Amino acid sequence: MIKNLETSHSKILIIDGDQTTIDLVANVFKPTSTLLTASNGKDGLAIARKEDPDLILLEIIIPDMDGYKVCSQLKATLETKTIPVIFLSTKNQTEDELTALGLGAIDFISKPLVPQILEARVKNQLSQKRARDMLELMSAVDALTSIPNRRRFDEYLDQEWRRATRNKYALSLLMIDIDQFKLYNDTYGHQKGDKCLRAVATEIQQHLRRPSDMVARYGGEEFSVILPDTPSDSALSLAERIWSGIGALKIEHVGSDNASNLTVSIGSATTIPNENNILSQFIEAADQNLYHSKRSGRNR
Repeated sequence: MIKNLETSHSKILIIDGDQTTIDLVANVFKPTSTLLTASNGKDGLAIARKEDPDLILLEIIIPDMDGYKVCSQLKATLETKTIPVIFLSTKNQTEDELTALGLGAIDFISKPLVPQILEARVKNQLSQKRARDMLELMSAVDALTSIPNRRRFDEYLDQEWRRATRNKYALSLLMIDIDQFKLYNDTYGHQKGDKCLRAVATEIQQHLRRPSDMVARYGGEEFSVILPDTPSDSALSLAERIWSGIGALKIEHVGSDNASNLTVSIGSATTIPNENNILSQFIEAADQNLYHSKRSGRNR
């Protein structure tokens, strides 16, 4: 989902077994940032995947695996490869810094840490990260409806498919299509058609309760909702609420042959993906259920 890009909401993960370093970083950044800590590489990787921090501060010498290996795994994993990493280390030879930068780290700060230098460098990197996030946000949002676009849908569904495969939980998908929207445009004009699309997008959005749930404009008058860790009964219940909510908007559609107001048809699919499943077939299943709703008379 779209992150809050304000400075005060930055999330920093510290992977370091030295409590003195953790305390120093906390003193510098706790007033303005959310701090996450891990004392070893395994926990650090797990927290990075789960929490999606804005920045990772990483020591080279940590229990269970060195920081170089942690950085390599971060950069090799889809969910974490774009998170900026700054090494903090007592190993301060030129070759140590070159190795860290070669693995994809954006900076290398030698210990003992100077709080003012640490603060300045971290703030610089967070500022650059926010600028990149803003550009990514702009490229991922549908200009008309202000919800994620098809590009973001493809990225997020792929991400959640991988996560559901790894964690072995259900993933659900809703496909939502406005009934006879071409006729609506022909009757009321494209300006009212655009207003209708924005109203439907807003109505769908307000029914989503979790940050992990995402509605996107799939194309034209079709929307999609990605529901991680959601069984089929919960997905169908949400589909009912969305269908009912859009009907309750009472958007006049005199040309409709099945209702006097604007309606939608919805198709749903749920699966617990594994390595043998194919994501495109999952999307196709939701699409086929949407087409079944359309063929069965729409508005269902």
